[in-house]
Parts: sequence; C-alpha cells; structure tokens
Amino acid sequence: MSTGTTADTAPETATPGEEGSDGTGIRSLHGWQRQLIAEHDRPALRTHGATVTGVNAGEHDVTIRVHQGRTWIYKAWQGDRGRDTHHLYTPVTGRIHAIGRDEAEFLQAEDWSAVPTAVIRRLTSLVMPFEESGWQFPELPADARVDTPRVRVLMLNPTEQCNIRCTYCYYGGAYAHTRPHQTASPQADMVKAAIDLFVTGEEKLDSAPRAVYFFGGEPLLAFEELKKAVLALEERKREVGARLENLVLQVNSNGMLLTPKIVDFLVEHDIYLNISIDGPNHDRYRVDRRGKGTHDRVRKRTDWLAENWPEYFSTRVALICVLSAPLNAAALYRYFSEWPTAHRALAWDFDLLLPGGEQSYADFEQIFGEQRRVWDLFVRSHHQTYEEREQSGRYHFAFSHGFLHRSFHRVLNQPERDGGARLRHLLGMQLIPGNEYLVLGSDGTLYSSYEYQSPDFAVGHTDRGVDPMAGAEQLAMFRDSVEAGSCTTCWAAPLCTVAVPETPFRRSDSVEAAREKVTAKRARCMSERENLQQALRARVDIEQEYGDEALDGHRDDWSRQRMEVARVDPFYA
Repeated sequence: MSTGTTADTAPETATPGEEGSDGTGIRSLHGWQRQLIAEHDRPALRTHGATVTGVNAGEHDVTIRVHQGRTWIYKAWQGDRGRDTHHLYTPVTGRIHAIGRDEAEFLQAEDWSAVPTAVIRRLTSLVMPFEESGWQFPELPADARVDTPRVRVLMLNPTEQCNIRCTYCYYGGAYAHTRPHQTASPQADMVKAAIDLFVTGEEKLDSAPRAVYFFGGEPLLAFEELKKAVLALEERKREVGARLENLVLQVNSNGMLLTPKIVDFLVEHDIYLNISIDGPNHDRYRVDRRGKGTHDRVRKRTDWLAENWPEYFSTRVALICVLSAPLNAAALYRYFSEWPTAHRALAWDFDLLLPGGEQSYADFEQIFGEQRRVWDLFVRSHHQTYEEREQSGRYHFAFSHGFLHRSFHRVLNQPERDGGARLRHLLGMQLIPGNEYLVLGSDGTLYSSYEYQSPDFAVGHTDRGVDPMAGAEQLAMFRDSVEAGSCTTCWAAPLCTVAVPETPFRRSDSVEAAREKVTAKRARCMSERENLQQALRARVDIEQEYGDEALDGHRDDWSRQRMEVARVDPFYA
C-alpha cells in the first residue's frame, strides 16, 4: 500500500484539540501518524458480495470476517501430527473447539452465499461475532498520578562501556533511538536515589518477587561501582526495615572478566549471574573490538566457574543464549547437551532478541521453521510424566526457549470470557511505564525501557523521582498505535505480549521514523502470532495424544506463580 498524501505531508505541530482527547492533558499521537500506521499495518481485505474477509501480515489464512454487519475474529487450523482434525480458537471466549472439515473450509471461503444457514448458525455460536468493528481496548485512567512508586524491577548500569562489541547489541549502533556504548557511569548519589525509590515503594510489593538487575555495557568492567550499589541496597533495606523477602539480585555478564574476588562477592551476597553464550552462532555475532570471536574465552571462564564454585554454579548461574539466524535447533541442542558444564547450571534461557529493527527479522521464515522443531520436541516430551519431564534434557531444552513457555502458558491458562469486543488489558501492558521497570541512565535519567534509553522513554530523574504522567503519555501513544493498526482485528490480541518498547511510536516521530517503526511492529506481530499459533497447536496435540492430565504440571506451575506475586492494581482498574 502507499503511504498516502496525508502521511507524506505531515504537519510539524498538532492541530487544535489533538492533545489529551480525553481531557487529561496527556499527549497522544498526531492524526497523520495514526493514519500512516493504519495504512501500513492493517490486514489485507477482500470483499465478495456482503462478506469482507481479512488476512494478517505473515499469515495465509482468513482470520477476520465481516458478515451481515458483524465482526468475526477467529483462528482455524488443521492438525499436522498425522490426524485429519480441524480446530477453531475463538478469542472472544478464549475457547478451542473441534470442528469439521467442511466448517474449516467455510471459515476460509470468501463467498458465503452458498453456505448452509445451519452451518453459519453453528459457526456463529462458536465464534460469537460482535457488533463493533474491532477490539475495544481499555481507556487510560483520568488521573494517572501515583503517590508512591510501584517499581518491580530496577535496572542499574554500573557502566555503559563494554569489553566486546556484539553486532546485535541494542547499544552497538544497529538500532535507532537508543544510546551507544560510552564510557559513562551514574554517580554514587544517583544510584542511591534510584535504590531509595525501589526500596521505599508501595508496600503491596514488599512480599512480591522483585529484582535489581545489573546490566551495562559489561557490568563487571565497573565491579567496584557494582559492589557499592549492592552494599547501598543492603544498607537502605536495614534503614527503613524493608523485608523485600523475595528480592533477587542479578548480574548479566559475558563472563570474560570473572575473577575469584568477584565470584566470592557474588556468592557472599547471594547474587544470581547470567552468562551469555550463543552456542554454534556465538562467534558470528559476539565479537571483540577487533572483530574476533569470543566463544572460547567465554566457555573457558564458564568451565572455570563451574569447577571452582560448583554449588554456586548449580543454584545461581544461568546460561543465556540469543537465538539468531541462521538458527539450527538440532545443532543448538547438541551444543548444550554435549557440554558437561551446561548441565550443571541452574538454568538455560534461549530467546530472540526483541524488540529490534527490521534487520533482526530478515530470516523470519527460516527461524519459524526451526522454532516449530522445538515445538514438536516439546509436544513429544509429554509422553513422559511431569516428574520424568523435569529430568529430561530434551524437555529442559525445549521449555528453556522463552518464546515457547511465554506463549504456551498464555494459551493454556487464559481466562475464559463471556464474549464481546471489550478487552480488559492493552496487549502486554499491565502497569503504566515507569512502574514495572525502572532503568537508571548514566546522567541520572530514569527510563521505562532497557532497550530504548532515549528522551522518548524518560520517566523522571533521580533528583526528582518518577513522573507517572510521563509514563502515562508513553502508554497513551502506544494505545493510539494499537488502535490504529492491525491489533484491533487480530485474533491474538487477547493473548498478546507486545508492550510499549516493542512498538515505540512517539509524537515526535518524523514520517521516516514512523514508517520504520511500522515495519518493525509488523515483524514483531508476525513473530507473536506465529508463537501463539504454535502454542494453540501444542495444547490441542498434547490433549489429543497424551490426555488432559499431561498439562496438569503446567497448570500447577502457573498457579504457584500467581500465588507468589503480590497484586498491584493495573492501569485499567
């Protein structure tokens, strides 16, 4: 589609009445920006008589239909594990239904003039089409001010410098609208102020799982600053009598700078450590300043750590692997399964680098194909009992993929709904930005996003605290982009995990910047829909082949997680 003349001739300033359309004074996107998003991020529509059908970007099947003035949103698929079965997911209820082949074919047909009335009546009872033209997302609160911070996760960067130059790094120059690597660190008083915001936040969070993460750059380049921050955190907890009984401290590192002195401090203060190692693709992307691969150095140091601190390694150290193209699931499995040290680690974590620019998605189809192999491995592992699976290396490998366990838990544990177009959440958002995550920049600026440390994501400063209105504006612009694009008719919307940093539209965006963000957003949506589709398939396949009881362990895990997390009122409450 073309962008149209309106978007190409975008005004420099807002037109009267565009700001704060709900009377709150919270700024929203320009009208031309919303139009540009709509023109580039809407499903392809075809009209046949009184019926309109739609196909989302990256998909080939009909999931949107307007028939007799009512909107149908659904996802239908045929079983692909040797069974001639068809299923229908209806997002207005959260239910999955077995359907016949004829019904599945009718759902994909453009022309419904010859479809029997009885069939349409049955499909209507399953899909429950609604009068509105699309999903109705929650309004933002009229008063977004929060008296005390609700920060669940505080991210501290002891330094913004790094000893290597990963080519996919957020700060390596491949991504627009974020900071570069630089020799900068926050001052001690800034760190203490950020810690104070975190420790003295809302009492509801005192017993909730919370975390302080140390990133960078490479945080071990500034170990003395990291050490001071940990000691300041412990001192502040004592001063105010904060329990923070489920607090986790975690350092994310490439592991190359580990020394006995550093490890002893991590052990003494019960600090978790994530070591990044990308398996077969490591030296393709994780290179030093001279462009040399770093794999052998990282692996050697990881082996050293496991050998000399075995208990710490097995209870506090995770291996983090970024999934990158060309992805080869079998080679990745062989790498980690044949590395003895990997089996001694607390956990593995394999995931895509998201959000990212258009380049990150150049090999989408190849990556999807390999991800499906992981899904198949996950499904097949359910021939074992839950206890057997927990000891299975193949199951452990499959479920360590972040895209898999996030989407599978959402599909398996989604609450059933009574129908209708109104949703109670805004895709992956629960809290106003600046409350869920708070990131400290080197100059004392507080950001709501780790990936995008730029003025557009600033939510305060250590000398002023958090400004909830700044986060509310970020949320308002995100909501504008959601309502303008494909989200309003997407079958995956009730399950979606996409959040503000993954579609970072801003009122200050130029036409070119907005176009780039639309392209990246479409790619992110393709990834989300692919994973949720595979999760739906996996749930049905497991039930059919191994019985519903094979899913009980996953449900128990989800229930335990929800019981452990203290409730915090989301923005729509």
